[in-house]
Amino acid sequence: MRRMISAVVVLLACNQSLFAQPHAVPGDPNVQRYDGYQVVRVSVATPRELLAVSSLMDSLFSESMGMGTFDVLLAPAKTDALRELGIRFEVLNPDVQRSIDAESARIRAAEARARGGADGGGGGGGGGRRGRAWFDDYKDLNAIYAYLDTLVASKPGLSTVQTIGSSLEGRPMKAIRITGPGGPGNRPAVIYHGGQHAREWISPMTVMYFADQLIAGYGSDARITNLLNNSEVIIVPVMNPDGYSYTWTNQRMWRKNRRNNGDGTFGVDLNRNWGYQWGGEGASNQTNNETYRGPSAFSEPETQVMRDFITANPRLKAHIDFHSYSQLILSPWAYTDDLPPDAALFDVLNARMEAAIEAVHGTQYVSGPTYVTIYPASGGANDWTYGARGLLGWGWELRDTGENGFTLPADQIIPTGEETIQSILTLGEYIAFPFTFGFPQSLPETIAADTPVDINIDVVVQSGGGMQAGTGMVYARTGSTGPFTASALVSLGGNSYRATLPATECGDVVQYYFEGLGANGMTMRSPADAPNGVHQALAYSTIAGYSDACESASGWTVGAAGDNATTGIWGVMDPQATDAQPGDDHSPVGTQCWITDGRAGSSVGTYDVDSGTTTLTSPMFSAVENVYEFVGFDAVLSYARWYSNNQGSAANSDSMPVLISNNNGATWTALETVSENAGTWVVKTFRIADFVTPTSQMKLRFQARDLGDGSIVEAGVDDIAITIYGCPRRPADFNGDGFVDLEDYSAFVLAFEAGDQSADFDESGFVDTDDFDAFVRAFEAG
Repeated sequence: MRRMISAVVVLLACNQSLFAQPHAVPGDPNVQRYDGYQVVRVSVATPRELLAVSSLMDSLFSESMGMGTFDVLLAPAKTDALRELGIRFEVLNPDVQRSIDAESARIRAAEARARGGADGGGGGGGGGRRGRAWFDDYKDLNAIYAYLDTLVASKPGLSTVQTIGSSLEGRPMKAIRITGPGGPGNRPAVIYHGGQHAREWISPMTVMYFADQLIAGYGSDARITNLLNNSEVIIVPVMNPDGYSYTWTNQRMWRKNRRNNGDGTFGVDLNRNWGYQWGGEGASNQTNNETYRGPSAFSEPETQVMRDFITANPRLKAHIDFHSYSQLILSPWAYTDDLPPDAALFDVLNARMEAAIEAVHGTQYVSGPTYVTIYPASGGANDWTYGARGLLGWGWELRDTGENGFTLPADQIIPTGEETIQSILTLGEYIAFPFTFGFPQSLPETIAADTPVDINIDVVVQSGGGMQAGTGMVYARTGSTGPFTASALVSLGGNSYRATLPATECGDVVQYYFEGLGANGMTMRSPADAPNGVHQALAYSTIAGYSDACESASGWTVGAAGDNATTGIWGVMDPQATDAQPGDDHSPVGTQCWITDGRAGSSVGTYDVDSGTTTLTSPMFSAVENVYEFVGFDAVLSYARWYSNNQGSAANSDSMPVLISNNNGATWTALETVSENAGTWVVKTFRIADFVTPTSQMKLRFQARDLGDGSIVEAGVDDIAITIYGCPRRPADFNGDGFVDLEDYSAFVLAFEAGDQSADFDESGFVDTDDFDAFVRAFEAG
């Protein structure tokens, strides 16, 4: 076997000339192109296959390689060699240069618009379109540093920019420090950095999004304001400024710094150069290797600068090193499969951050210790911050899971930032506070009228030790003025509690907030700015509804003009589980749902939606009720949906429009366009009036579609429900505006004097003094 392996390696090594190498642009030998190069996900089952792939690959795109699955860059025609060797693989990107060219053209266009003043170019801290426009595309080092200054100027006194050192080639390494007035003092701090690996462009943009939104939200977002008033956030957007700049000018797929190794090779992998357990497994001593660890621990100026800065800031409690790609939350250790002393705490925080991300766009991350979750890697940043400095340390891999890899489309910059900032707020709250209030069922926007309403509460224990027993309170009032009435939270055991809101008349608003005393003496409230800010709910009665558990096809229509899908047609059935579709319906009872051909087949793509669109249309239903008998009515629609499009060679290239009609299908209005891959049934709720006027001729439509080659599309629909809320008209509300006032009295008198039948208040069939007396009694009663 050893002889066979050697023969294969020698053969491949000797035949490198058969395959193209990254080639220089004519006239500029320093600019490298990747025409025809492919990103390939290989599945290695034997040492022979591992050696073959290591000889074939032009660059490793995963952080490490070994038995199992990892991503590599291959020159044109090298996939033929993989086939001949019988190595399983999947092409993720068929032409890397095409992606780079598209990226470059888009950036040039954005820069041209900016020069012409078309997009505003940012400024104002991201609170509106001007700020968000800066994140429409990727930015080079100069633009990033300029925007740091713009952010500081947008809210003076909230942040400062600090040059913390210089890179190997003399470029400044900058940090922005953000904290509320009076800080930082003794406030605990967290540090986030991006750009340690040069080609991972989404990481600097993501941490810049953090800075943008924290500064924009201070003073208007209670959660951000409270966090910054009690902690400091430090962001180093580009830890490897030389390598990052090189990816913009010379070689887009460059990873390391720009160290001249003295043997014709360049670069040290900075994330193998940190000093804790340096030189161990998962790092190379070969200078031409992507994971070359350097000649010694902290040999590089960039890691030295970060080491010294972190050491000089003893208030730091947590650290995240952001990378791409794979959607991973990686905690210590990376150098060994032994669990760290704080393994249980890391598990808790990993789960909280995963959940915070998924709640935004449904994006799923996987978390766990680096070594056992993906690979061994010694000399990494988060092992050092945790092992040497005692910080809670992580290394993250941002979007996506390989479909685009390092050339992640720019339209994913903001979604990546939107979901990830929720996780860093979650981590920041752990560092800054004794506890926070959580709501496992979320807080209601409407509540049942005329009856006390219970709300379940979780006290989420943070680093400050939790809530002191007996201090949890809810403060509530009816209406928007007047004093609040306090009542104690009722313990349900552990950190679970129940609050009870008072019975509220139909049509009235109840406002409330929660308060408790932390183990460290800090008073915590929800909302954080209470009592100035409050939670509130409108009291309504349920007056009508419509529901369909999708156990039969009765009244539904499959197909519409333009449908052309060849497989995956909508049908009612009990779905069979695959990697792309559920194994059960959503209903707690019953087994059926609408599904795009729920059979499993021989592979994940056997019965998925192919080659076009398949449309599902609901029966007609009503979203209105008797206007005379009820006032202030509102209609809310909900449904459960399943959607999967994250597999195949063109993953994430399709979507499912969901439409609503209020005229029996004559016209349609978009409710949502589904693209998230939640991996579970997702319940969506909409207020119908936010989209169309509720009528008695409502319909829903779901369009599952496969518009490109190679994507796996599966969709499901279940548990349609329409609930109509309202308040019974008060007898003396004669004009039907929901209030009993002098306008009602005047309107009744006019009708009574005219002998109008509407003044027959006692419904006797006659308009007489008995009606007047009955109306006056009702008016006085309100």
